[in-house]
Amino acid sequence: MDRLANAFTKIRNAVERKHPVVTVSKSVMMGEILSILKREGYITDFRDAETDKYAYEIQLKYVGGKSVIQGIKRVSRLSRRVYVKADAIPCVYNNYGIAILTTSKGVLTDKEARNLGVGGEVICYVW
Repeated sequence: MDRLANAFTKIRNAVERKHPVVTVSKSVMMGEILSILKREGYITDFRDAETDKYAYEIQLKYVGGKSVIQGIKRVSRLSRRVYVKADAIPCVYNNYGIAILTTSKGVLTDKEARNLGVGGEVICYVW
């Protein structure tokens, strides 16, 4: 079972139903992805869930009744890994969205990876 794909599906479903909070399973990778989403302004905040010590509680962000996250898509899967070089990092919706990559420098957005000149595995697209 792919924890990241499951978490992205939970976020997508919560956004569709306009839930203010969603709970996803905890992992180191998920924590780094959520910190990027918070830094880029896609979510309000996240913290350890009070009821489950193996989960994060994400507070989704809405502006004018519409979610800031219009879409979130898993790119690299367990069965098919997607790697890109530094000069082939994709742009998401003409730079209105972000691509999240795992690189040798850590988990980065597409803009940060381009600035550092590193490639890596494309985890997901968020727009």
